[in-house]
Amino acid sequence: MAALDYFRRLGHDNHRRLSKVYGWTEKKTKTTWGTQAVDYEKIGATAVQAMSTADLHRFLVVCALASDLYCPGYNPKQSLPKDSNLARAAGRYKIDIAKVAATTRAELTKKSDSRAVTKKSKTAPNTPSGRQEPSKAKPTKQVQR
Repeated sequence: MAALDYFRRLGHDNHRRLSKVYGWTEKKTKTTWGTQAVDYEKIGATAVQAMSTADLHRFLVVCALASDLYCPGYNPKQSLPKDSNLARAAGRYKIDIAKVAATTRAELTKKSDSRAVTKKSKTAPNTPSGRQEPSKAKPTKQVQR
């Protein structure tokens, strides 16, 4: 009961974060107003009810830390405040925040680079920019008026 109440109070964005952390399937369902949406409260309720007591304790801790996973859009390079719950928990468990941040940045950079390569491979092969050379371009029909 307490875990579900806490989860419900976290709000939509934190529901999405927790859903990603736990790997819950985010299936869209039809809402009463006729659109498609993910019912995170229902997904969370189903998952929480299946948790053991130890899992519930961990879930409550994760719920307490979920809001610290937020990365503000106006400054995505902003570091985690030292007085945040997540930073204090990392310190308590002797987790090297700088090492985790460096590893995460490297992984994200690798993903970003692989996406850029994929986008480049989808461009036209005639030139590096993807534009066709004038001699190889197909002529367009001229409409006479």
